[in-house]
Amino acid sequence: MKIIGLIPGAMKPFHAGHNYLVQSATTECDEVILWTSTKDRDTIKGKNMQKAWTQIIQPLLPRVDIRFVTSPIGAVFDYLYDDPEVGNEYRIYGGADEATRFSSASMIQRFPELTIVNVAEIHPERMVRGVGYAGKPAKGEWVRDAIQAGDHDKFRSFLPKFLKPHAKEYLRILNQ
Repeated sequence: MKIIGLIPGAMKPFHAGHNYLVQSATTECDEVILWTSTKDRDTIKGKNMQKAWTQIIQPLLPRVDIRFVTSPIGAVFDYLYDDPEVGNEYRIYGGADEATRFSSASMIQRFPELTIVNVAEIHPERMVRGVGYAGKPAKGEWVRDAIQAGDHDKFRSFLPKFLKPHAKEYLRILNQ
């Protein structure tokens, strides 16, 4: 039996809160699959975010299988319908305010043969939107506001430690 972490999200842009989910999953799971959206969001173009993923972020997250899709939530359901191995445990990581999308009751009804754990439902205190490294909050709208204001230092402050040295390049790609 393997434990497989599933992380869906728009992640525009990827920040410390998203990385908190990734680090939780890589610590607790044998494999981790992350689905991120290729759609535009506010001033961030999906193609620019995908470029940032492939050039900067993905090489620094070697234990994570990153997949680019139109709908990350839909992609998780497609994966569970199409690719599951009975006997594995599937853990879904996301914000506590989104826990209802993957509630235990609905997952048991849809996938009675699978073991699916909604981490936000079990540990809502760990999955409060905005949680980041060492309790430093980071929310997508705050990061997008910093980008829009041209505040490089604020943008950098919302990034996980491993991305901080790449903040200028990351911001340059997002602003193309």
